[in-house]
Amino acid sequence: MYRMQVFGPRLTGMHWHKHKVSAKHFSEYKKTGKRMPVAVALGGDPVYAYSATAPLPENVDEYMLAGFLRKKKVELVKCLTQPGIEVPADADFVIEGYVDPTDELIWEGPFGDHTGYYSLPDWYPRFHITAITHRKHAVYPATIVGIPPQEDAWLGKATERIFLAPMKMTLVPEIVDMDMPVEGVFHNLVIAKIQKDYAGQGQKVMNAMWGAGQMMFNKILVIADGAVRIQDYRELAQYVFRNLNPATDIYFSQGPMDVLDHSCSKMGFGGKMCIDGTFKSEDETDNDQFQLQVSRYEGLTEDMLKNSWPEIGKVNLSLLAMKIPCIIVSVKKNRPGHIRELHEAICGLDQVEGIKMILYVEDTVDAGDLPVALWRCCNNLDPRRDNLPVEKRSVVDPAKKFACLGLDGTMKTKEFDNFHRDWPNIIVADAETIGAVDEKWEELGIGPFLASPSLKFNNQLYGKEAVVDQG
Repeated sequence: MYRMQVFGPRLTGMHWHKHKVSAKHFSEYKKTGKRMPVAVALGGDPVYAYSATAPLPENVDEYMLAGFLRKKKVELVKCLTQPGIEVPADADFVIEGYVDPTDELIWEGPFGDHTGYYSLPDWYPRFHITAITHRKHAVYPATIVGIPPQEDAWLGKATERIFLAPMKMTLVPEIVDMDMPVEGVFHNLVIAKIQKDYAGQGQKVMNAMWGAGQMMFNKILVIADGAVRIQDYRELAQYVFRNLNPATDIYFSQGPMDVLDHSCSKMGFGGKMCIDGTFKSEDETDNDQFQLQVSRYEGLTEDMLKNSWPEIGKVNLSLLAMKIPCIIVSVKKNRPGHIRELHEAICGLDQVEGIKMILYVEDTVDAGDLPVALWRCCNNLDPRRDNLPVEKRSVVDPAKKFACLGLDGTMKTKEFDNFHRDWPNIIVADAETIGAVDEKWEELGIGPFLASPSLKFNNQLYGKEAVVDQG
């Protein structure tokens, strides 16, 4: 499943990322200098769209998975102008053509994507159309993507459930369960529950998962064990933070990232983070790093932080009442090194002792809206670059330390962050589209009127263009 921007009646782009199988096929055609025949199938059995997105090994045919899922074989027919290519007989539309490796590439994008942001434009191959066919009463299929959750979130959930068993059996046998929260838009945030039997097993699972197919794109991995239910996020967070020492149990790495990840300093290559929230054996405990069981943050208030630092907009302290030692701070960044300085200053407060993590988001983001704040932070964060560790002597026991990790989930700019890539805007519907849907609501008979979800995000836009003008 690839997107294709239309440039003319017989020309589109062919947006396949360098990590994808079709890009590898194209690379082989380049070596021979021959045209690569391509057929694009639209519609047909919905299982085709799912199978096209499934993280299968390269030597497993997607049509085999489709046949398995629908419990009958996929009937294929030959194309008219590209006879070496076969397509499903029940496809609604088939677009036949070729990609010529001797062609100049075409500048394609930006495009509203499943991350909730526009993907940045780049150079991609040209697809030349030789024929378009369709069945009678054909239906053109489309999937709405954007700020999560959208339709594609449930394709991700299907993958999570279907591929849990094979991953467990073949790669990481200690995995008991896996969850991909919709706010993590598939690759940004993955939670794994394991059967832990020895020290260091969390790190073993971390390395195995980051080496497993499309899991190589994962940015933040959270590992838990025991009886915790990882789909109950409150229970999960309580368990993970109870077991977590930020100084010793959070691991950073770097490697291949999804090309759509705009937070990386280099396209397709960036930082990763693993939070080991499993119960720690004595062999895994560093006694010099004091994990507070009795915390001092009961006296911490939003006004205390806002009065001390006027750049702070809103502070979410609600998790503390749930015994989750994490807070979220929205801040208007105005200078280089600002978030690091702010984090160190906040950690200097006695009342912050015992808080293990602080997430920083932009001042336009409502820190009190937990799903939105998590979505924005995960998208804007390169964990290896944007982590802000602080260790302090404990006021409770000066012989010990406490640690608090800050994560900078704000927009990165050339001026304040020495960031030299473009930055995309978030995706919202424009006023004309919202008005058109509102007018049709009653005649559609789909229940009580609901205002457009886009309205709550208008104040979070970086101007009106798909790509931010950073001057």
